[in-house]
Amino acid sequence: MNKPNITDIPRQRIVLHFVSSETACIPIHSKSGEHGRDNALASGPPRRARAFLGEPAPFGRECCVRGSVRVPRISIGSLRPLRTPLFALAFAICSLVSSARAETATTPNVQKLTLRDATQAALLNNRMLQIERINPEVARMDIKAAYGYYDPLLVLQGRRENVSDSGAFDPANPAVDSGFESESDVANLGLTGFLPSGLTYNLGGTYGHSRGSRNFLNFDSFRVNASIYLQQPLLKNSWIDLPRLTIRVNKRNLQISEHGVHFVAMSVLNLVHQGYYDLAAASENLQVQHELLSMRQQFLNGIQKQIEFGKMTILEQRVAESQLAKVRTDLIASSNAVALAANQLRNVMGVTATNWTEDWITPGDNLMVVSQTFDRTESSQRGLSLRPDLNQITKSLENAELARRFHRNQLFPSLDVIGSYGRRGASSVQAFPPDEPTASRGDAFDQIARGEAPSDMIGLIFSVPLTRTAERANYRASKELKKQAELLVKQKEEIILREVSDAIHNARYSLDRYRAARESTDFARNALKAEEDKLAGGKSDINFVLQFQQDLAAAQAVEITAKHDYLKAVAQLYFAEGSILERNNIHVEFK
Repeated sequence: MNKPNITDIPRQRIVLHFVSSETACIPIHSKSGEHGRDNALASGPPRRARAFLGEPAPFGRECCVRGSVRVPRISIGSLRPLRTPLFALAFAICSLVSSARAETATTPNVQKLTLRDATQAALLNNRMLQIERINPEVARMDIKAAYGYYDPLLVLQGRRENVSDSGAFDPANPAVDSGFESESDVANLGLTGFLPSGLTYNLGGTYGHSRGSRNFLNFDSFRVNASIYLQQPLLKNSWIDLPRLTIRVNKRNLQISEHGVHFVAMSVLNLVHQGYYDLAAASENLQVQHELLSMRQQFLNGIQKQIEFGKMTILEQRVAESQLAKVRTDLIASSNAVALAANQLRNVMGVTATNWTEDWITPGDNLMVVSQTFDRTESSQRGLSLRPDLNQITKSLENAELARRFHRNQLFPSLDVIGSYGRRGASSVQAFPPDEPTASRGDAFDQIARGEAPSDMIGLIFSVPLTRTAERANYRASKELKKQAELLVKQKEEIILREVSDAIHNARYSLDRYRAARESTDFARNALKAEEDKLAGGKSDINFVLQFQQDLAAAQAVEITAKHDYLKAVAQLYFAEGSILERNNIHVEFK
């Protein structure tokens, strides 16, 4: 089955695989395999309904003779999956609206929608999924921002200074006992940063050029130096610190957000299945009501003919007319149920407000019940291993353990080893006025290169809070938060096991109810035929026939409900065990 061309969505991060012989504009493809086999659905050739919506139900060709009057035998078709032609359903809907409003209605467009098409549209356009898949992109940016802590910081500074002093005695600085004037150009270069081991580094360099007069001498001087300073924690902030904690937590937050997209995709797919089955059930119920309407109309026509021959009375005609009017009322309610179910499915599919139309949606798949055997143990194990919402909570538990380890590290005293190394170079010349001395910049840099004036340092820095009140409280809180995260994991596991068990029970009981409903429908159909034969032979009353007609329609409605409840229960089971995407050949990838 070819897939229609799809428009690209900005910042798309989901790759959903479908089978297609065409190349889509965004990476949404499918693996080979026919849709629906794992969803307890099987497609079979559509069986032709005896009477379609908008068409009169045919009379049986057999006739019963009562006296000299030929009375047509009224029959009803067996319950079948809805496979109504588009023009028939459109005509039926228009007929209902026309009879309810007593005005002429325009035939609406009717769109056939398969479950696969609905799934594809929802995975592309559903708002919940569009909102959720932004979270991984935000989480990636959070990781990059956390790594920004290790970006080196470059500092450049340049200035010109003019300093002069009269030379008067300064009690605060007795060394200055003579006047001077100087003009200096100073430049500083610094590069500082951190390494993932917790190491702090600082590379620095200073350049200064001064000229002026002092002690009645003119001078010119160059001074340069270069140094490196390192500080490495040995206890506190050694194997983990706040930046490293933030990066690790953000990495797990990315995985949590990806699991969130996976879970929302599962939820959307489950909602599509539930909505599609609701629409199919409403459409089949509408078909049943229309067949009942046609049956009642034919029955009324037969009574009117019997009145002409004096075999029946006006009272019996009034009874038949009242029952016909009741079916018309039920038809309107059924058509409204179809419209509401279609709107619900549109909403899950992400149909925008500007694209809402009066078109009617009808299921395009022939949904049938396929009996399955359910293994509670296997489904439970699958749910505990595949459910993305459980994986999210598990990752949160890992974050809680990281936080506990960090706060435990903060209980240690701070013991850092420090070290530095530097080199200096200088060139200075003095001369009596009016001579202008000239120092050599190259000599100063050559001294640094030769290491003529080195300096080095190594040492330890020890510090510890005397009570460590905050550190102890934070560590105790982190342990409690980890216990809470562990309980949340256990709680989610219990919820998943409960959901799997409930889904299996619903699927089993819905299947049993469907089988019983089929038998009930067959019995109701046989009972109606027998009562029609009795009426044709003059041994029954029209009220009994009308009641058996209603009983058959009710049995068909119960069968439809049971069938779609089973399909919904199977879809819910696949959701509960986390395999609904895999069973529909949909895979979520992040790039």
